[in-house]
Amino acid sequence: LFFFLMIRRPPRSTPKPSSAASDVYKRQGINAEYMGYKMEKGPMKLYYFDMPGRAEGIRMLLHHAGVPFEDVRIKFENWPAEKPKFELGQVPVLECHGKQLTQSYAIMLYLGRLYGYMYTCPYASSEILAIMNTWDDFNMKFGSAFMPQSPFEPAQKTAMQEEFFKTDFNFFMGFFEGKLKAGEKHDYLFGNQITVADFYALGTYKQMRTDPRVAGKYDTQTEFPLMKAYFAARLKELEDKGKAGPFKKPKLSYFDMPGRGEACRLLLRQAKVDFEDARIGFQDWPKLKDSFPLKQLPVLEIDGRQLVQNDAIMQFLSIRYDFLPMKPDKYYRVIFLANTVRDIYDGYVRYYFSGLPEAAKTKMETDYFTNSVPVLLKAIEKRLTENKSQEYLVGRKYSMADFYMLGVSKWLLLNPQTQAKYEPILKTVPVLKLYIEKRLKDLSLIHISEPTRPERISYAVFCLKKKNKHQKTKTTRK
Repeated sequence: LFFFLMIRRPPRSTPKPSSAASDVYKRQGINAEYMGYKMEKGPMKLYYFDMPGRAEGIRMLLHHAGVPFEDVRIKFENWPAEKPKFELGQVPVLECHGKQLTQSYAIMLYLGRLYGYMYTCPYASSEILAIMNTWDDFNMKFGSAFMPQSPFEPAQKTAMQEEFFKTDFNFFMGFFEGKLKAGEKHDYLFGNQITVADFYALGTYKQMRTDPRVAGKYDTQTEFPLMKAYFAARLKELEDKGKAGPFKKPKLSYFDMPGRGEACRLLLRQAKVDFEDARIGFQDWPKLKDSFPLKQLPVLEIDGRQLVQNDAIMQFLSIRYDFLPMKPDKYYRVIFLANTVRDIYDGYVRYYFSGLPEAAKTKMETDYFTNSVPVLLKAIEKRLTENKSQEYLVGRKYSMADFYMLGVSKWLLLNPQTQAKYEPILKTVPVLKLYIEKRLKDLSLIHISEPTRPERISYAVFCLKKKNKHQKTKTTRK
């Protein structure tokens, strides 16, 4: 009975509100800078005792989000030796690459925003925080009556426990019952999807059920039917998540070429995400096309869902992995540059797949490399030179705009048919040329996993074969 570990004062302040005031729940990651702290990507370790306690809600959240982590459970007899290792001499502690996050409440909110279990609307956020703080009040009342270190005499403690079930238990359960009644389907404490408030509640519930006196009260009470059904349904939801099998790494499906999908690949590698790089051969596409939403690529399979549309995927990943700044001016610059780079790609697609006669197509190609590409590259270089470091397009670290720029450059440089036309244009923008060379070399050093493809043939080899075939056809015609 270690309920004293559940006791804490409600926090004096709430996290800084998001600049996006939307009351629509978004199951997506939130920029890590939101918390004023940049956490490194990598495997997580959660340290706590071998019991539910204050870490159980955190464990539930990570399991529900499908996030792999090491659940380090400290035995009580080993705690004196382990205690000095932690900043505040207490647990839970969430560790990632040597950095420690402390205070269970702060950890819950951080993970909630990172993995999409918090609303962005200030009003909705305040409702969730109020529910979590009320659970803290409930824990305080419970701990005063039940914790082993209570200074009261046995008879007095028994009286306090009886009083707790007569008054405090009914008062708080009535409050939470009201929150469920206010919901559309009575499934969650706030809104229509699971949030950090639910993990907080379920963690507390699981801990308290370790005491048979409390478990019996929960199981026999009839005054709060919604709460009883809520605990049963939510625990089953978490159990079903566990039965879904081990964490499944993201899968990015695209053709065996750079193209639109290359920016996603570069972003995931820079974020050190172990993902499946599924490369589909052009000969296999007709039979696979109907299995993808919108019958197009790229498609990202993540968190049990299929995400489509390259720009939407890029923004989703950039928010989740901290490559999209939230400050309006920087956000604008990133989106401006991403769209400008997209114009380079769209211009190529427009003439290459135009279906026009060869002469008209050649004219469009000449106009594209003579007029469109130089103007767009000069606009991009201008923004690069305005950036103080000139190491990245925006700010002092990678952003979504960098992956767009490097993706389209890699694609144009690997294709022999476009390389000869693209390289001379790059020489007219020397600052941008140096940036591209340096950043592509930097990203080429990152190795996560080998791509999966039906046949091992690179895009460069594919282009050469296509070029040779085209030349043989012209020779035959002559």
